[in-house]
Amino acid sequence: MRSRQLPLPPVSELPQFEVREYRSGDELGILEAFNRIFAKVDPTFAPRTLDQWRWQYLENPSGLRIQLCVTPEGRVLAQYAGLPQRMRIEGAPTFFSQSVDSLADPEFRRGLAKLPLFVQAGQAYDHLYGGVGPHKDTLMWGLPVPAAWRIGKKQLKYEYLRTQNKLVLPADGLARLGAHGIEIEERADFPPELDAFDLAFGARYACVAVRDAAQMNWRYARHPLQRYRIALARRGGALAGYAVFRKGTFDGSEDGLLCDWFAPLEDAAVRDALLGWLCRATLDSGARELTAVVPDTSDEWLILQDLGFRVRPTRYFLVGWSFSRQHSLRWLWRHWYYTLGDTDLC
Repeated sequence: MRSRQLPLPPVSELPQFEVREYRSGDELGILEAFNRIFAKVDPTFAPRTLDQWRWQYLENPSGLRIQLCVTPEGRVLAQYAGLPQRMRIEGAPTFFSQSVDSLADPEFRRGLAKLPLFVQAGQAYDHLYGGVGPHKDTLMWGLPVPAAWRIGKKQLKYEYLRTQNKLVLPADGLARLGAHGIEIEERADFPPELDAFDLAFGARYACVAVRDAAQMNWRYARHPLQRYRIALARRGGALAGYAVFRKGTFDGSEDGLLCDWFAPLEDAAVRDALLGWLCRATLDSGARELTAVVPDTSDEWLILQDLGFRVRPTRYFLVGWSFSRQHSLRWLWRHWYYTLGDTDLC
């Protein structure tokens, strides 16, 4: 859902095209369009490689979501894409998808089409993937730039969900926290036992993404660009929680990033062991502050403030559209737990 707006060039005659789902081999046309279009609007843009694209879309254990406007020759005129997430809502399996990498070739932004190509691809995406049930996207959501928000709320059902603030802590504030009977195991990937922990601990949330070993290793251990540090908290050898860290830029500030947190914050021993590790990792990285993103309706939001984190604004806002009357945006605003690692921002 993060697209960019270009100065509108003269419109070329719209070629013949079809709106359809991704097919094997389309990635070459997608990459050509993506790298060409985004390079024009972002001076810091680094071209995406085929390996990066394959990791993001083909290797995601939760699947693939892409709709294209494409010519018979394979030229991609528009794309509406998303990152699917396997979810549990009140214990039942379903999917969410974060809309990302949407684009429309400015040469054919409208042409002779009745609807903008971006909208045509987006409506096809909505129709094919949206719905209620274990194989449909109950929620489609994103963090749009203003231009995408304007067109999305007009023609693609976008609704405002929340302003996304962040929590920031001076890293030296909790760096001396001890383990208190908790062993911290730092490792390069997640072990198979995470699957059982995910099921057991995830049951405390009414709405949360599946965090099994397959998903977490794809997201963090096998990321083609970023390097994350993973810490498991163990009590008597049993997994009691984990945290994921990396140093990075979020909302214009380079900080230590608490990418993921899955542990009971009310369990002081586990909490202190992981927070101490996170703060030490932040200082080791050369950063001075640790940044976290969680919903402001979650217990974590208040507990982290009690521990010294302070609320700061960001430029991001979260939008979405739900296909479930029972689990409306109002319900999701209150019950959906997520972290920075559930987005594509870290």
